[in-house]
Amino acid sequence: MAEYIIHSKNDVQYVEIELLDETVVVESGLMHYYQGKITMDNPMPGTKKMLKAKMSGEKVFKPLYKGTGKLFLAPSFNDYYALKMNNEAFIIDKGAFCASDSAISVDVSVNKALTGLMSGEGILQTLVKGKGTVIMSVPGPVETIQLNNDTLIVDGPFIVARSDSLDFEARQISRSIIQSITSGEGWVNAVSGTGTVLLSPVPNKNILFQEHIEQLFSNHMKTSVGENQKTKFKIPGCLVNLLTLAAFSFVVYLLFLYYFSQLYQ
Repeated sequence: MAEYIIHSKNDVQYVEIELLDETVVVESGLMHYYQGKITMDNPMPGTKKMLKAKMSGEKVFKPLYKGTGKLFLAPSFNDYYALKMNNEAFIIDKGAFCASDSAISVDVSVNKALTGLMSGEGILQTLVKGKGTVIMSVPGPVETIQLNNDTLIVDGPFIVARSDSLDFEARQISRSIIQSITSGEGWVNAVSGTGTVLLSPVPNKNILFQEHIEQLFSNHMKTSVGENQKTKFKIPGCLVNLLTLAAFSFVVYLLFLYYFSQLYQ
């Protein structure tokens, strides 16, 4: 199987993949450069695979790189993580898939409707299974937690991967609504059973820096506008949508009237 090396330079990370007459799957547009006798094939996926890719948030096309040499994935401000699998199945975040050995299959996992809405993970996630390595894009350092007929409670969407054998649901931390409100903890993510959970509870410094810059820029814009904007009347977004829909419906109604009036003249 291919060898994956994650490099960190100048506060960014990139992945070096060493191929020895092997094949790897790479997310579309993620190849940075390669060296050696490597060829690229971009097979057309079937309709079912295309629908699954769209639903899971992954790109439809996943080029295959075959041969002997070195292939590099694009630098990222996020972290890369190598998930090593031995005939296992893991559910990972939507859009987290970057590359894998060709023996790994990529599919879709469906969460319960309420869990998908309240957990922050969404109803559909990516399912990877097989033997080999999967390279994922994660928001920060990864912590591995092994569960043995146990339950893990996580407040927030910090789970980047979990064994498919584990039960996952969103639940209230307390049966009492009053206790949930007063404790400051409402809905949490619960993972139960036996398997592996990968957490990324702390964003990397690049993401924190970006968020800090965005916050400073936002505060600067608010300050530069001055007090005049505070006195302006703002129409709620829902009312804007309603007025837009009403105006569009009225225009369609007028077009229908004009059409029928011309038809019966």
